Amino acid sequence: MDWLEASIIASRVVIEIIFFAMGACIYSFLNVVVYRLPRHMQFMEGKSMCPTCKHELAAKDLIPIFSWISLKGKCRYCGAPISVRYTVVEAVGGVLAVVCTLLFGVKPMAAVKFLVSCVVTVGILLLLDKAKENSK
Repeated sequence: MDWLEASIIASRVVIEIIFFAMGACIYSFLNVVVYRLPRHMQFMEGKSMCPTCKHELAAKDLIPIFSWISLKGKCRYCGAPISVRYTVVEAVGGVLAVVCTLLFGVKPMAAVKFLVSCVVTVGILLLLDKAKENSK
C-alpha cells in the first residue's frame, strides 16, 4: 500500500468517525423526543435533566455514549441508574449514519435514508414505551 492509498483510507475513516458522532448526537436528541413527547413536555425547549432528581445536566453529562460510560451508568448528582437504552440508541444512531454513508456515499440520498431511520426509530421507541406502560 502506497502513501496515497493509506491517506485515502485514513481520510475515509475520519469521515466515518465524524458521521458516527453526528448520528449519535442526533439519536441522543431523539431520546429526548421519545422521553418528553408522551409526557407532553416541550422537546425543543428546556435543559436536559435527570428524571430522578430533576437536576439540570451539565454539558459534560451530555456527550453521547462517553458520558454514560464515564458516569458508570449513574446520575452524577443523585447516583440513580441511567438506563443503558439511551446509550444503545445513541450507538445505533452512529452506526446507522455510517451505514448510510457507506451504502449511498456522502450524498443527499444517505441523509434521506438516515432521516427515515430517525422517524422509524422514534416510532418504535414510542411503541415500546407504550407497551411497557400498558403491561404495568
